[in-house]
Amino acid sequence: QAQICRNIITWCQAEKRTFLRQRVEAKLASVLFEQDQYGPALELVDNLLVELKKLDDKQLLVETHLIESKIHHGLRGVAKAKAALTASRTCANAIYVAPALQATIDSMSGVLHCEEGDYDTAHSYFLEAFEQLDQLDEKERALPCLKYMMLCRILDSLVKALKLSAMGGV
Repeated sequence: QAQICRNIITWCQAEKRTFLRQRVEAKLASVLFEQDQYGPALELVDNLLVELKKLDDKQLLVETHLIESKIHHGLRGVAKAKAALTASRTCANAIYVAPALQATIDSMSGVLHCEEGDYDTAHSYFLEAFEQLDQLDEKERALPCLKYMMLCRILDSLVKALKLSAMGGV
């Protein structure tokens, strides 16, 4: 899949198809992320973001910042992942975002809040993502959100029980 994207990008450059090339580069970054090739994916995203900011293509900016957030999370850079996700949300607030993309943004927000130990907020984000995916009848993507919601409730209860135990309440 990555090689096909590269071939299309080469063709787009030869034919001077800028917008198509940018869209395919975003797809390539996503494919590289899925293949755990974080370095090349991040380099591609960084270059693409510079171009997209000049053109002010909000839709592709939302998607690219989301990919950037996932890459930084994969690299264990939670602060950079949150910054990229915030940039994605900022762009998303200015335009209409398809429910499936909004669900992906909410799901990523839930993951990052879990990383910080804020299980209650994470649960809320997973609930939003679950409801959107359920409305779209995307059961395969909705099920993990449901599982994460339950896990967040369990972890939140554990944290509260441990705090109560530490204070000598149990």
